Amino acid sequence: MLKPIILIMSLLGFALAQFGPGYDTSNNCIGQGAGSCQFTMIMQLSGVVDPSFAAALYDHECNVIGYMSNVYVGTAIDSQLPYTVDITTIQQVPYGATFNYAGGSFGTGLTGWTTWTCSDGVSQGFRAAFPCPGF
Repeated sequence: MLKPIILIMSLLGFALAQFGPGYDTSNNCIGQGAGSCQFTMIMQLSGVVDPSFAAALYDHECNVIGYMSNVYVGTAIDSQLPYTVDITTIQQVPYGATFNYAGGSFGTGLTGWTTWTCSDGVSQGFRAAFPCPGF
C-alpha cells in the first residue's frame, strides 16, 4: 500500500522540479470535483528568443498524473489517463492553447480556461479543465 503513495509523491516532485521555482504557483492547479482533470502549460520566456512550453496533467485533487517538457502543436502527452492529451493549438498573444482528450476538444475559446503571469514575471501559465471519469 505504501508504494502507490511514494509513486504519486515522486511524480508530483518531478513535475514541480521540471516547471522550476519561477513557474510553480498556486495557479498551476485548482482542485475540481471527481472526474475533472486539468491541463496546465507554461510558456517559458525568461532569457530565450523562442519560448519553450512544458505541460502537466492533474487529477481532481491536483496530483500530477502526467508531465512533458518541450511540448508543441501535435504533441501527445502520455499519463496515467487511458488516452493521450493531444495539443492542437498554441497561441502566444494572447497566450492560450487547445487540446483533445477522449474525443473532446478543450481550451481557449472552447471551454473554461484561464491564464496568468508566472512568479518569474515574464513566463505565462495556461490552465483548462476537462472530463476524465475515474480520476
